[in-house]
Amino acid sequence: MTELRFDPVGHMYTVGAQRVPSVTQILAPLVDYSMVPAATLERSRQLGQAVHRMTELYDLDDLDLDDLADELRPYLTAWIKFRAETGFVPESIEKRLYHPALRYAGTPDRSGLINGRRAVIDIKKMLTLGPVIGLQLAAYKELFEKTGTHVEDRYALGLRADGTYRLVPYTDKGDWPVFLSLLTTRNWKEKHGYATAGEPASAAA
Repeated sequence: MTELRFDPVGHMYTVGAQRVPSVTQILAPLVDYSMVPAATLERSRQLGQAVHRMTELYDLDDLDLDDLADELRPYLTAWIKFRAETGFVPESIEKRLYHPALRYAGTPDRSGLINGRRAVIDIKKMLTLGPVIGLQLAAYKELFEKTGTHVEDRYALGLRADGTYRLVPYTDKGDWPVFLSLLTTRNWKEKHGYATAGEPASAAA
């Protein structure tokens, strides 16, 4: 199979010369940040990226604690507490995956065992963990299944600035068909020349 590539600047996946949509882009029609000031949104995005990178380096045993910003330390405390209290050990970390039949891609934050069951986990730096995350996790679960890894459970993990965490299971079996309908709609729009939410204008045919 042709190699999956990712451009972090444009948040764009390609297989060969063909662009494929990401899970985030497919879910874009359900996400509205228009009421959030641009500066606030950008600050939150940067902090979220820093938290993700920090947990990744910690799990890879490559985090320099002496150089860690004070702002990030409570989130690290929350991550360490989550791992200690659940016994979670990552099996995959920020693994890029592609579905060759449905032609979409994504990068699940983690997979691993919780209570003896393999789960996919999405890490969030937020207090509210809404239903759209369930669709995101369903898409990631299907990516793992397609590549030969059976996933039983789906969780969102909210890391908080006070050093605590919230682990939320997503069990709605309707999440996958809803995601699939969004993917179908997105592909129809691209085929007929309509703009596709969350993607550069050039992505539409």
